[in-house]
Amino acid sequence: MAQFKEIDDINFPYEIGALKERSLALTFADYLNSIGIKATAKPGFGASYSIYVANEADISKAKLELLRYGNNPFAKAYNQAAWSRGRSVKKEKTMGGGFLSFSMGTYQWTLFSLTSLIEVICLALYLVMLVPDFNDLMIRALGWLGMGQVTEGFELYRVITPIFLHFGIFHIAFNLVMFEAFGRPIERHFGAFKLGYIVISIAIVSNILQMIFTPHGAVFGGMSGVVYGLIGYMGILSFRQDLPEDLRLPQGLLLVSIIFIGIGFFFSGIANLCHVGGMVLGIALGFLDYKRKLK
Repeated sequence: MAQFKEIDDINFPYEIGALKERSLALTFADYLNSIGIKATAKPGFGASYSIYVANEADISKAKLELLRYGNNPFAKAYNQAAWSRGRSVKKEKTMGGGFLSFSMGTYQWTLFSLTSLIEVICLALYLVMLVPDFNDLMIRALGWLGMGQVTEGFELYRVITPIFLHFGIFHIAFNLVMFEAFGRPIERHFGAFKLGYIVISIAIVSNILQMIFTPHGAVFGGMSGVVYGLIGYMGILSFRQDLPEDLRLPQGLLLVSIIFIGIGFFFSGIANLCHVGGMVLGIALGFLDYKRKLK
């Protein structure tokens, strides 16, 4: 039976991925051992469980098996591997098929999550705003058209709600794809509260900074400030050696994102200060968590 260990095991130095549920991680390690790949499962970063193999030559095959396992973790072959080692396999709500969730390798999508809720709100508002009469209504209701709405009218929600407004198909498509890519791994490893704290903090700072330098009556919105903030946050955390692969920012993306923010200042119609605010705060939050033990 695969076992968790509290310290690094020099006999299993190669991490090939992580799974959310303890029982699933143990079962997969059991399966790898049953097909001749020496493996173990150990508590990983945040709430995940990492899979390690003993031999470097087995890394590619083990990763391929992890991809297959993620598509159907309750297949007969995996159950048999667990049973042969004296364990039963419990079906977890967050994995497997069904219309509420699905998984592919280490990627897991769940309908009932904060990431999905934010995406659904953005998409629903965008569809409503396609109706001409409702476009202006949504902007007046959720947009931030002047500092006085907050400082005098005390409509404090407006420092957050502009992130849900999008003004074109490419605008919302880019933002939601990027938010899915970076927001869901954070929620999966650290929980909805952590993701919510990061999103709200970035939204407030980036929107306030943009409003300070936005002419009265001008409209801005979108998740891009939050997305840049998540890139900054994950970019700093990526320097940690214990970070799971799905939380690790692709090499060079942080620098490329900073360059794109700079290029944006040469074009009109872009909420550049919102992007700057998001990136700066995301990097700051990343530094705060860099040496902190995250759960």
